Amino acid sequence: MLYIDFKGYKGDFTNKKMNEQIKSYIEKILGISVQFHHWKGELELPFYITERYDMRLAELDDIRCIFLSPKKKLNQIGSLKKQIRRIQMEESLPVVFVFDKMDCYHRDAFIHAHLPFIVVGIQLYLPFMGIYLQEKYIKEIKTSDTFQPFTQLLLFYWYYQQKNCLYMNDMVKILGCSAMTVTRAFRQLEETGLFETGKTGVQKYLKGTEERNVILQQLEDALSTPVAETVFISKKELEEGTDISERFLSGNSALIHIGKDAEEEVPCYAVNKKTFHLSGSKELLNAETQAEVQLWKYDPSILAKNGFIDPLSLALSFQKPADTFLKND
Repeated sequence: MLYIDFKGYKGDFTNKKMNEQIKSYIEKILGISVQFHHWKGELELPFYITERYDMRLAELDDIRCIFLSPKKKLNQIGSLKKQIRRIQMEESLPVVFVFDKMDCYHRDAFIHAHLPFIVVGIQLYLPFMGIYLQEKYIKEIKTSDTFQPFTQLLLFYWYYQQKNCLYMNDMVKILGCSAMTVTRAFRQLEETGLFETGKTGVQKYLKGTEERNVILQQLEDALSTPVAETVFISKKELEEGTDISERFLSGNSALIHIGKDAEEEVPCYAVNKKTFHLSGSKELLNAETQAEVQLWKYDPSILAKNGFIDPLSLALSFQKPADTFLKND
């Protein structure tokens, strides 16, 4: 008995942005026109089906089909086939499942059962059109399987560099760590299926296999806040006890800098927990004399720019999606 425990495409088909992402992916890969419409047959379906899926009628050039985005955990394959048959009683059209991620085990199960599906940005299986395009399938990353802090740092460094290939020797020097630490980070990223490693001569490298924004979206669930803990310290003690190159504006101070509405009760800084030796209070005692200090799991100086922390880490420090504060480029 097979139960499908991954989720459907993030958001729903009533979300214009989501529609555009799916539409753009299919049009780019297949070179066809894609249009979405409300499907009237949905009104005739029983609740046990409509509560499970967001639905849209899709037109792929002149081929009409029904797209389903699961809202919750899917049943076994046999139950999915029964649901499809019930949907097709209203209109005899192909039914396509839409996901934002899919591991190889479930991919093979869907293909074996001849169930059409799309993994946005990754894969298309549309047998009714004679199409099976596998760009890259990934191992499902469960929420509990978050990256090690250094792996997240390396991922963000790769993202900002906009150079697809990172070499191990360079990373050891730039990130100030051991070759073993970089090796572990390379391995953890490779295991996602979105990166590959290899050698150029004796130089080991890491290379992304998808466009960087696609990779960032696919790995969202593996990311976590860089902040290990927060303390409040005398501004004078902070200025005298640390160099300006060791502390970077973060929190609401950084939000104000990028033009976001935020209230700065006290200045906020990010520092590297491993090298920070000052002690402070867990609570704010005096807003006039103290500053907020975030002790980070990795060195903020590696990604910081012009005295401010990087936008990916900033978003995660507020428990927001990593791309929240990225500028469109």
